[in-house]
Amino acid sequence: MKALLVKSLLLSTSILLITTTCYHKDIYDFSELYNDNYDSTKYENLNKFDSVMGTNYSLLEAKYCIKWIEFDVECIYGNEDLTKLIKEMLDLGGFQYQLVKEKHDDSEKQYVSIFQIAGKNYEFRTSSEGDYIDLEIIIPILEKVTRDNNPDYEYNISNLDGGQVANLIFAKSSDLRQAVDEGFPCSLESGYWQWDKEWQWGVYSDIQLKQIPDFEELKTNYHQTLQELYKQGFNVPDLTIKRIYIDDIFKGNQIDIMIDGGPLSTSSNDIVGNKVRCFWDSWGVLLAYTLVKYYNGKPTLYDKEEKETTVVTQQEYQMMAEKAFGKRLK
Repeated sequence: MKALLVKSLLLSTSILLITTTCYHKDIYDFSELYNDNYDSTKYENLNKFDSVMGTNYSLLEAKYCIKWIEFDVECIYGNEDLTKLIKEMLDLGGFQYQLVKEKHDDSEKQYVSIFQIAGKNYEFRTSSEGDYIDLEIIIPILEKVTRDNNPDYEYNISNLDGGQVANLIFAKSSDLRQAVDEGFPCSLESGYWQWDKEWQWGVYSDIQLKQIPDFEELKTNYHQTLQELYKQGFNVPDLTIKRIYIDDIFKGNQIDIMIDGGPLSTSSNDIVGNKVRCFWDSWGVLLAYTLVKYYNGKPTLYDKEEKETTVVTQQEYQMMAEKAFGKRLK
């Protein structure tokens, strides 16, 4: 799995409060985020991806009145910085709050800011051993705030790639789901695939083809496969086609599958001649299944640990994949 290119940004150490009102902003110009050595030819597919995600973000945040702020994730140098950031996050959601206490937890080595909302205290923490804000700790507390005080709404982090600048959003949950269905770059639970030991780790699906398919056509068939499996009761995500993006992002002879504009390649699959080596994650196995079903691909399995190749028939491969997908619990 390959991370998207980290862009060079000159950031101030202060938190960047961008907006807490609903309005249409200009579409981002991502090209200015690259450094002087930026190679426009090498990264033109990445530029295209960023442009599509930026356009979707701009249009849909306006359409669905999605409020947002941006902030530097490496901005915590003391208790006052944590408190300032939490205030801006709570302001984004329109919550009335009172700061109860700031302190440093010496035993846990954490800054602590305690806020009271509607008579209930909420404790926000982040490590004091670095300047990075611990969103994995902060976000669950924000989620509890919304559950307790405004359950029809939610906080989330958009998938716009801003380097060390995070984009926190606040929206009505039903509106956010609709926006994501239309291509808004944000990960929702409906886009996650519960995939653990369903497919053996390290076993690639090598699919031999007459030719590598056009990516737009492949996306259509990939989505069609997903829909067919879902309607048959298999335990796969139910996604709109606009939540799927397929391209060779880095022109590295790969099929990169991005779900919900994720900042990481959801699945990267190598192209070698007219063969696609599909990764063993869920999205990679689904790609192999699609190539077998729609493109008459000839499958073999390659175990990277044992360095062994196993020939299987198309029918055998489809049965193996369907067993791995499993059926939804009713």
